[in-house]
Amino acid sequence: MGAAPVGLPATDIYTSLQRGVIDGLSLPWDGVPIFRVNELVKNHTNIPLYSSSVVINMNKEKYDSLPPDLQKVIDDNSGMVFAKKVGDMLNENDTKALQDAKNAGDTIVDIPDPLNDPAWSSLLKQGTQKYLNSVNQNGVDADAVYEQVKAASEACKV
Repeated sequence: MGAAPVGLPATDIYTSLQRGVIDGLSLPWDGVPIFRVNELVKNHTNIPLYSSSVVINMNKEKYDSLPPDLQKVIDDNSGMVFAKKVGDMLNENDTKALQDAKNAGDTIVDIPDPLNDPAWSSLLKQGTQKYLNSVNQNGVDADAVYEQVKAASEACKV
């Protein structure tokens, strides 16, 4: 895609942009105000490039050591109900940050279906395959996992 990816902690985004160390970034919309990217960036490409996941874990032994009433509190506030609540919150934050960028007059290029967009499809498929090939070299069937993830993603669409 013409970019040279650079890995860095999200907390370094602001100063890296400010100093010209990076020219752009890939970040969910809710991260734009969190990391103050909105202060430096006024041009955005709105593309569904990846999905975020949030996992909250608890040590099973610790959970098992809790009395039943405390286990019930955890059980009543976790699982799919909690996942939906967190997902809704993240979606609201993304929607608000995107709207804030629009309200600020930022330039936003929307690419809602990049895998079927002639300007993006080939590049994204090549990049995906390059990554899968690098994982396959480690003895993992990344192509099979990728196909399972795509099928799970389709099954989850509402």
